[in-house]
Amino acid sequence: MTSMKLRSPIKTLRGKILISLFFLIILPVVTILYRFYKSSEDIVQIGLDQSNQAAVSQKATAMNEMAVRMITASSLIINDPETEKFLKEPADWSNNYLSFIQLTNLHKKMSNVKDLLLDSTTQLGLYDNRGFTHTTWSAVTPTNVETFYKESWYEPTLKRNGFPYWTVPYSLPSSTAKQDLVVMTRQINGEYTSNYGVFFISVPIPVFFYPNAEIQRQQASGITSALIDENQKLLIGDQAAAELLANHALQNVRTNANGIQEVKIKDHVYFMNDAYVPQLGWRLVQFMNQKDFATQLSREKDKSITWVVAWFLLFAIAFIVLMLRVTSPFKQLAKSMTKVGKGEFNTLVTIKGEDEIAMLGNYFNRMVLHLQDLISDLYDEQRRKQKAQFQALQAQINPHFLLNTLNSIKWMALLSGADHISEMITKLGKLLNFTMRNEQEFVTLQEELDYLQVYLSLQEIRYHDQITFTYRIPEALLDCEVLKFTLQPAVENSIIHGNRFPLLIELQAEEVGGHLHIVMQDNGVGMSMEMIEQVESSLNQPHAKFSGIGIRNVNERIKLHFGMQYGMHISSVEGEGVRLRLILPLKRRNTDAENSDR
Repeated sequence: MTSMKLRSPIKTLRGKILISLFFLIILPVVTILYRFYKSSEDIVQIGLDQSNQAAVSQKATAMNEMAVRMITASSLIINDPETEKFLKEPADWSNNYLSFIQLTNLHKKMSNVKDLLLDSTTQLGLYDNRGFTHTTWSAVTPTNVETFYKESWYEPTLKRNGFPYWTVPYSLPSSTAKQDLVVMTRQINGEYTSNYGVFFISVPIPVFFYPNAEIQRQQASGITSALIDENQKLLIGDQAAAELLANHALQNVRTNANGIQEVKIKDHVYFMNDAYVPQLGWRLVQFMNQKDFATQLSREKDKSITWVVAWFLLFAIAFIVLMLRVTSPFKQLAKSMTKVGKGEFNTLVTIKGEDEIAMLGNYFNRMVLHLQDLISDLYDEQRRKQKAQFQALQAQINPHFLLNTLNSIKWMALLSGADHISEMITKLGKLLNFTMRNEQEFVTLQEELDYLQVYLSLQEIRYHDQITFTYRIPEALLDCEVLKFTLQPAVENSIIHGNRFPLLIELQAEEVGGHLHIVMQDNGVGMSMEMIEQVESSLNQPHAKFSGIGIRNVNERIKLHFGMQYGMHISSVEGEGVRLRLILPLKRRNTDAENSDR
């Protein structure tokens, strides 16, 4: 008896559980707790600063994109030759149809530019020096040109000679709802003439800057946002922003050890994030009081603690899942044993590894395979018993006794002058001789034809030569093996159910795609589609009971011996006979092997 080899602890089930517990729960949790208490404040502080900086940069980018779209929209209008042509000609569109079309095209173009490049909150307008205002909200309005001069943006706009001028904040005097806007104005110049008028685009400050709800959220978090120009003048911002900038806060900005910008204003320290708006030359600045930051930091610590608890839960779930995976082979093994107990001996378990479960699985698989071998041996023995019982049953009628008796009857018929009876008995003896050769289950196609011709010769005597049988079979296919009694039941079916005499039966064979196809056609009355479907259903009915050697018997035997892809197919047209096709594997008789066996 050989001694059992000691396995490594890593390969044992207990070792796997202990190692998993250490690496999946204990070590990660200890590491997280250590890093959390070591550098949580600095990490959270840097993370918040980066998050705020990303938000400020994103908003500055959105402002810059809005400014670019406004400049692009204005360029599409003021640089269009049709706009210059419209502004040069007299404003008589009420009487001149061409002028009216130009006016319509201008307003349509302004509306299209607004829809394509801007949004519904943006407004476009053109102050015409001929004394009219063209806008996207009120179409054409007569206006005193002198009122343009009173606007704060008019003179600066003319000085920029076609370049954009920005006014923040601004409120349209013609608007009923007073709303602070960001306004861009540009002088309209022609190819040879300057100052046809002024084009402007306005955007509500909540759309360009921050919505009111976002401003309130920032204030609740201790954040103050401001938009300043290149001279550090406040353009957009609340009173808190104005107070912070009034102390020249941006001149005292420094960077702390964590890389965060901070500034001290009236004994208060503020963290600062800013981003540049290149198209306008402005800066978006955000301030956060350090005390508010500490409050936010405390919330982040709470989040971190929550994350620690979540990690604990996650590791616990991972450990449970691992335990389930480790123990699942036991469940699989139990299911397989249950199947074996119910008689399903084809079940095996798949368990990888070298631990105790894998050993049990391997022993179980060996037992199942051994049972399969025992069942196979028992099945073979049972088949041999059944075959022996069949042969014993068949041997109950002594072939020699039966043939000798027929031979005696034959000579009595000859002595009595009944030659036709002698001929029938001779052919019947040949049929019996072929039938009782039970040592072979397969015969060649030639042998099956010989037996069929003897059978037909008896039928011709019976039906007074009203049956004609012809066949066309290539000589190369005559040595193909077929099941014994394959053709005779089909011919008998035509004789019985053909219901037409004289009856013509044609038989041909061919090789199709590596298979043997045998086709038999008669000139009987044929079959209806309903009858064909009924017969086909009967042929394909599994384990159907039958008596005698009929076509259903032939079809069942073919499928049992060769597979479900082979068998019998029937087609017919009423009044034109029945066509029966047998599909068999193409197997040729091995003459040498046959002779050696004999």
